[in-house]
Amino acid sequence: MLSIEDELCRVWAEPAMPPPAYTVSEWADAKRVLPESSAASGARWRTADVPYLRGIMDAARDPLIRKIALMKSAQVGGSEAINNIVGYHIEHDPCPTLIIFPTDTDAEGYSKDRLGDMIRTTPALAAVVTDERPPRGERRAASTLRLKMFPGGWVKLGGAHTENSFARVSARLAIGDDVDRWPAVVGEEGDPADLLERRTTSFDDAKIILVSTPALTDGRIHSAFKASDQRRFHIQCPQCLRWDWITWSDRKHFHVVYDDRRPETARIECPPPVNGGCGCHINEATRRRLVASGEWRATAKPVDPSFVGFHLPGMITTLGTATLDAWVADWLVKQARGHEALKVFVNTVLGEPWTDRPIEAEPHAMMKRREQYGDGIEVPERGVFLTAGVDVQVDRFELQVQAWGEYDERWVVDWRVIPGDPRQPATRAALADALGRTYHHVSGIDLAIRATCVDTGWATDEMYQFVLSQRGLGRVVFATKGVAGRGGTRIVGKPSKPDGAKRPVELYLVNVDDAKADVQDAMLKERPQDGGPSVMHVPMADFIDEDFFSQVFAERRVTKYNKLRVATHQEWMNIRVRNEALDTAVLCLAAIRIPAVRPNIAQERARIETLAAASRADAPVAASVNRPPDAATAPIVHANAPLSRRRVVRSRYLGG
Repeated sequence: MLSIEDELCRVWAEPAMPPPAYTVSEWADAKRVLPESSAASGARWRTADVPYLRGIMDAARDPLIRKIALMKSAQVGGSEAINNIVGYHIEHDPCPTLIIFPTDTDAEGYSKDRLGDMIRTTPALAAVVTDERPPRGERRAASTLRLKMFPGGWVKLGGAHTENSFARVSARLAIGDDVDRWPAVVGEEGDPADLLERRTTSFDDAKIILVSTPALTDGRIHSAFKASDQRRFHIQCPQCLRWDWITWSDRKHFHVVYDDRRPETARIECPPPVNGGCGCHINEATRRRLVASGEWRATAKPVDPSFVGFHLPGMITTLGTATLDAWVADWLVKQARGHEALKVFVNTVLGEPWTDRPIEAEPHAMMKRREQYGDGIEVPERGVFLTAGVDVQVDRFELQVQAWGEYDERWVVDWRVIPGDPRQPATRAALADALGRTYHHVSGIDLAIRATCVDTGWATDEMYQFVLSQRGLGRVVFATKGVAGRGGTRIVGKPSKPDGAKRPVELYLVNVDDAKADVQDAMLKERPQDGGPSVMHVPMADFIDEDFFSQVFAERRVTKYNKLRVATHQEWMNIRVRNEALDTAVLCLAAIRIPAVRPNIAQERARIETLAAASRADAPVAASVNRPPDAATAPIVHANAPLSRRRVVRSRYLGG
């Protein structure tokens, strides 16, 4: 027991004592309290629950490290690791801190939902952050939504889209969040990542941290990770004792395997002996145990020894319901949905950048992909729901019709031209006739077009009038406009009323970046005659020639770079003049992706089987069975003769 003198000395000296030599993870374990929004509401933070975050957090305190790149998947705790780093510097090692988000809105959202919650529920932070306005006459700075004040420093939040976020700021800790969503340049200032780093030059012990789920190969976070020492989380095989990291499908490393599209069979497999492993299987329980004893190891030589990088994929997370079978189930669903869904999986689950494979489709060779649907058959058995896409040109309409089955498998059933000026009533009447015809299904019944998307980029008012007139007849027809630069969003968003529209029409914006990639990917699927998810089948018909394939692959996606050779975004570039076949296929896809249309394919198949059975029994079939559900009383107008196929000018869809 201390004497009274010793106790007095301890109390007197305590304010002058240096703080404990915490690492960030030790500080979080000792001080951090999780907010109500967390699954462990009110509980203490436990790094042992997320052992793979320890190395990331503690790197922020390492005096030999100046720059950190964290390339991560979603929902793995990476954001909480950054929160702990920020909290550590607020309470334990105060300093000027600058955190930059893609936009000011993102910055304010973080302040309200993440930073504010952490300060409020963690007593050590609430005790030092000045969140209330000081009394009148007291000369003390108060915190605001985008500026948190505390003794010895502050945290400033801003958006990368404006120069003001970087102006007149000198920070010892600079964090860039979601950097792959940052703009390519900021006004006349240049790359925002470069601006962020320049804000730290006044401090010898500064730290720069870049964090993001990756988007593009050679994007901002991927480029930063490649320049670092590329640390990956290693686990040890319980049988051969090999240390390695987990991949999704690379057989040279630990990888995920499963049997016969059955998620419940998912496990990690050690590389085969030919690649230095033993080929043993690791189940979910063992995976979690191995992650608990895993460690980060560098796998490359960095450009700068003080630059470290971490790749944080979903396969090492131990949070919540993140399990091998859940990832495989998600993979199978995304695989079935096609290109844009797979891209989301690669970015958000694997934490890897997406690379579009080069499109090399020779029209002559593509002709070999045509299939026989059957003698006199326009729609094969698995195609049960028809959509149409209409491209509007100055002197004609171009129409494509596709049949849809399970998992976005599709069949081209018609491609034709309706000649004439779209502004003339007679031309629009001919289009209405074409949309009213039916197509012969292998079951013996005729199928009508159930949903149509019409491009309204040309003769806009007339096309709005046409859409409303067709809907007045009970047909499901939508006005659309192609929009670029919306990659990663839904193919079709919510409708809106066009500015200046004379009639009450709803306009649907179509994400053509991902839709065109989906169409081309579906066309290039291996062995399309065998069928499968997201495969596009093309008939051996007179209306399908080399020109059709030439137009489908008339554009390709190219990556754009800034002056620092960092990939910032992708654009579609024309390599041929004509692209109407691609545009109309995009509109067929858009039609089935509109939420109000999205059919239940199993129910559609059962409906057709019932109607076919009734037809074979010579039972009367209601005239409305092949029409859209809301068109039971509307007459269906049939085309009397084949329409001509004349192509003259380039499509105006997507602003061409």
